[in-house]
Amino acid sequence: MTLDYEASIIRVWKQNAKPWINAVREQGIRDPGTVSRDALIATIEDHAQSRCQVLDVGCGEGWLADELAGRGFSVTGVDASEELIHFAQKNRRGEFIVGDQASLKHRNFKQFGMLVCNFSLFGDLSVSRFVSSVPELLLPGGLLIIQTLHPFLFYGSKQSATGWYTGTWAGLPGDFGEPPPIFVRSLENWSDLFRASGLSVQRLIEPSVSEGTAASLIFVVSNGESNDCAA
Repeated sequence: MTLDYEASIIRVWKQNAKPWINAVREQGIRDPGTVSRDALIATIEDHAQSRCQVLDVGCGEGWLADELAGRGFSVTGVDASEELIHFAQKNRRGEFIVGDQASLKHRNFKQFGMLVCNFSLFGDLSVSRFVSSVPELLLPGGLLIIQTLHPFLFYGSKQSATGWYTGTWAGLPGDFGEPPPIFVRSLENWSDLFRASGLSVQRLIEPSVSEGTAASLIFVVSNGESNDCAA
C-alpha cells in the first residue's frame, strides 16, 4: 500500500503541474505577504550569514529558487515533474534538474550549505530515504530547512498515530484534480527520523495566520555544531 501511495504522489503532481504553475504565477499563492512564504524566507535569512549553495528539494515551478537566486544564493532546484522543471528552466533563475528526492544521494551532487524543502515532503519511504541522505548532501555545519503542513491541521490537538491521510487542494485557486495522499508525521516521529540520520533539530517554528492557528511547521536541522549556512 505504501508503494502505491508513493507512486500516486508523483503521478498526481505531474497531472496537476499546469494548475500549480497558474496558482503560483497568476494567482499569487507564493507572493510576499503570504504567511508561510514570508516565514520560510525569514528563516533562511536568519541562518545564512554567507550566500551559500542551496539545493531546493521538490522545487516545483521554481519560485523559491528564483527568490533565493535574487538574494545572492547559488541555487539548484530538483523535482520529479518534468513539466514543472521545464517551466523553471525557462522562467526562473537557478539551475534546475529532474530528479526523485528519494534517490538524490545517487546523483553525484556536490555538497550544499543548505537544503530547503518547502511543502515538498509528502511520502513515507521517500522522505525517510531523503532524510537519511542529508548528511551526504550537506557540507559540515550545513542546514536542512523543512516547511511542512502542521500535523494539527489533520487531527487537531488530539494525539494521533503517524500515517497516511487524504490530501487536499482546499484554499488554492485553480482547477486542480485529484489531490496527492500525504504521510503525516507527529513531532515525535519527525524527531526520531532526524535522530536516526545523525541530525539534530536546532529550531522549531510554527508560523500562525491567527492566534492559536498554525499555518505550517518549520524545522531547522543541523548535521554539525554550526547554526548557520555553511560557506
